[in-house]
Amino acid sequence: QCPYHGWTYSHEGDLTGIVAGEKVYGEEMKREEWKLRSLPRFENFHGLLFASLDKDVLPLEEYLGDLKWYLDILVGRSDDKMEVRGAPLRWIVKANWKTAA
Repeated sequence: QCPYHGWTYSHEGDLTGIVAGEKVYGEEMKREEWKLRSLPRFENFHGLLFASLDKDVLPLEEYLGDLKWYLDILVGRSDDKMEVRGAPLRWIVKANWKTAA
């Protein structure tokens, strides 16, 4: 369930529930048109999940560039789990907001 909109989807990506759907969107809303889309690119980096809607985007490690070094230090410390120690580090990165979400 989306924590913001309250929409619910099946494991197959079908829209199954809408909070106050008919009141907000009207009876003409066709749920089949709001199915979740497949992600063209999806990568796992030390347990962090990255997705892109652009199938032609650079490979993640190439896209990360110098930031990869910091992520390796921050989350690449342990083979079986993420381990963070000390105060959080902060960076300003030119990126889409969904990257941080």
